Amino acid sequence: MTNEIKIDISVPRDYRHAVIKDRDQVANTLIAAMRKHGWQPPIRQAQRPDLQPARWGFGVIAKRLNAKSDNPKQWLHRVERVIVGSSDPATVDALRQITPADLLEPNQADGAGLDLRMANIDAAPDWQDTEAVNLYCVSPLRVSNPANRKLSLLQTGEAFNQALNQTMQSRFKRPFDLRLVPDSLYVRAQGGDIAAGMAIKTSDKTSKPVIVRGMVLPFLLTGPAEDIRDAWYNGLGRSTARGFGCVEIAQ
Repeated sequence: MTNEIKIDISVPRDYRHAVIKDRDQVANTLIAAMRKHGWQPPIRQAQRPDLQPARWGFGVIAKRLNAKSDNPKQWLHRVERVIVGSSDPATVDALRQITPADLLEPNQADGAGLDLRMANIDAAPDWQDTEAVNLYCVSPLRVSNPANRKLSLLQTGEAFNQALNQTMQSRFKRPFDLRLVPDSLYVRAQGGDIAAGMAIKTSDKTSKPVIVRGMVLPFLLTGPAEDIRDAWYNGLGRSTARGFGCVEIAQ
């Protein structure tokens, strides 16, 4: 049995009730499920995952339900898949034990939480070590701007790679030497705009979603096999426990 895991939680296409306003609903569901199996998050991580280096991550594939709405307060998405992985032993142990029956978001109002209990759970094949791989972003890739950590770097290049490695080093407490090479044809087709926003939570004061920006693009990732392995299982960049930085292999 390997020391890492990546699982795919897929929602049946005819199940139309897995609707979310923000990624916190998915994070709350996953954290509650892992806690049922003995997992304990680092101090404050459950409340502010963005402030705590996390050795796990997830991504959500969801369909926008109201594409014509220009009001972010009204944006709703139906969850189709959730991908979650880790190489942290305690987290891996909890993820191995999760069943669909665990996937209900706690909520003070009965029936108000996200319900993924109709989902199927499948484990991804074991990762094959490599020093270069073509990937794409399931969810935006977030790396903080060193000059202002509240802002994200939204362009690739040497400054981005340095910040990315510093972020991964902070999470795993060891040096990283990754290099992200963007797909130039994709970037050109987008007119250089590879930024994307994601609703991470809903404001208690305004009831509006809090949008944080990152980058979405296909890319080549090179570096030591161990570094790429950790990025694959745990997510790339920061805020992976809030749904950022999930990657899959480009076909």
